[in-house]
Amino acid sequence: MSQLNIFHNFKSKNFDQRKKKIDFIILHYTETKTLKKAVELLTSDKRKVSCHYLLSKKGKIYNLVNEYKRAWHAGVSSWKNLEDINSRSIGIEIVNPGESSCEVYPDIQIISLIKLIKFLMKKFKINSHNILGHSDIAPLRKTDPGKFFPWKELNKHNIGLWANSKKINKKLNLKNLNLFLENLKIIGYPELGPEQKGTKNFKVIEAFHRHYLPELIEQEPTLASLNKTLMLIKKKNIDKIS
Repeated sequence: MSQLNIFHNFKSKNFDQRKKKIDFIILHYTETKTLKKAVELLTSDKRKVSCHYLLSKKGKIYNLVNEYKRAWHAGVSSWKNLEDINSRSIGIEIVNPGESSCEVYPDIQIISLIKLIKFLMKKFKINSHNILGHSDIAPLRKTDPGKFFPWKELNKHNIGLWANSKKINKKLNLKNLNLFLENLKIIGYPELGPEQKGTKNFKVIEAFHRHYLPELIEQEPTLASLNKTLMLIKKKNIDKIS
């Protein structure tokens, strides 16, 4: 890959002091059509949100907050019983109007994102499995980076947790549904409730599907969903050993 160019044209004052070690990279979309609007939102004194890095549609990388400061990008969120993800992560916002727009991420933007993530993973010794979407850590309220985000493509560059699995479109019985929900907890998903088909659980399942099986969004989990969780857990365990 070519040299990483980082621009410092814009800065946000929306940050404070970190309280934890950097272990995660969290990916977002800006829900804006333009870089200009994204910058306005991420530097606003009123909105009180920010990120460490912002990627334009043309693949330009902008640093808004010092990596060693706690940017306000994740909000109330958790993963594997870990809270205050803002303190534990670097936040990357990608200029994209959002899932409802059905706008795909340009190749040049994803190429730059891969370069940036690889750079940050090496610099802070971040585990590949800890590259997550905002919807993963805050499934009850967030959908970014959305169903059009190319997680599988990132995994070709050893970024993120991914596993190929068989697609079996058969609904889960109660036993398998409970196993599926337990597997989501093992993977790291928060906010799961005691009711197998409760609203909270549905949103968490949607977040999982949005990341790993976007074709199943707004559908009940199937054997393909369960199979995917089993393969992901197996992949995590193999990576721990190797």
